[in-house]
Order: sequence, then structure tokens, then C-alpha cells
Amino acid sequence: MSYSVEGDYFETCNCTVACQCIMLSPATNDSCQAFFAWHITRGKKDGVDLSGLNVAFALYSPKQMTDQAQALGAIFSGQAGGHLAAVVPLIGTVTGVTAAPITFEKTNGKRHVKVGKILEMDSEELKGMDGKTAPVISNPLLGVVPQPVRVAKAGRIRYEGAWNFEGSGSNGFTTEFKYEA
Repeated sequence: MSYSVEGDYFETCNCTVACQCIMLSPATNDSCQAFFAWHITRGKKDGVDLSGLNVAFALYSPKQMTDQAQALGAIFSGQAGGHLAAVVPLIGTVTGVTAAPITFEKTNGKRHVKVGKILEMDSEELKGMDGKTAPVISNPLLGVVPQPVRVAKAGRIRYEGAWNFEGSGSNGFTTEFKYEA
């Protein structure tokens, strides 16, 4: 049950910039609506190649799966161990898993993901005091990725799934990720 996946990651949520949840403080709104996306540049689980695949989650506080879908489900649900196994217990209810086409784009500090007709979101890294690079949070108390994250601002977020959400100008984080177990 070993795996290794790495690539690009970004998230957006309805908190003001920068989200205080990663410091174990209350969300800046009445509820947390967060959206996460990963693009796997290189990865395998038990010999199944996962390179080039994308994964996205939406969070509000029985078809047969392919080998790739089963491998991704095990990794990103925490069942395969590793960092995500420590994050998953914080999730209250999983409202469903849906296979959909996912596009993930990364260009010059900007990220964009589209998951079928369910989710579309984008973000752009903020500029720090040097006017060139994004501020970095390297040691948060809580995070979906164990690597340092760059602070970003969400462009448009539109989600139509287990609930509906639309917003812009809220929090975002970007980074490159690596999970192993």
C-alpha cells in the first residue's frame, strides 16, 4: 500500500486573505467553504501510474472505479496513510465522490481549475514587500499540504454540488506538493 505523488496545489476559501484556519483560529465567516485542487506531475500507487491526473475537493465544515480512481481515492481520502491521513479526521461528512473531467492550469503565479460543471476557481499569488514574490507561510499549525504555502487571492470561485457557493476576492494558497506513505 505504498505511494508517492507530487505536483502543483492550490486552494481557495471564503475567508478573508489570509485564512486564519491554518493557525487554528476561527474562520473569518460563519462557515468554512474551501476548495482544493492538485495536479500530479509525477506519481504512483502500488505500480499504478498517476502522472498527469488531477484531483479536486470541495469542503463545507456505486459505480465501479478504475484502478487510477481507486488509487487516487485511497491517497486523497487518507486511507493510504501519510499526511492526508492526519487531515481527514477533521472532515465531518463526505457528501459524495463524482468522477468529472478536471483541467488544472498554472501560469506565472496564477492557478485555474475547472471540474466539469461542478467547480471552477482561480487564484493569483500576492506580491510581498519585494514587489516580486509572494508572501510565504512556512510553518502553519494546520494545512492540507506539509510544504510551505504562498499567499494568494481568489479570483472567481463557483461551486454547484452538494451546496452552491459563488465568491471572489477571498483567500487562496499555492504551492508544489509531495505526499508519500
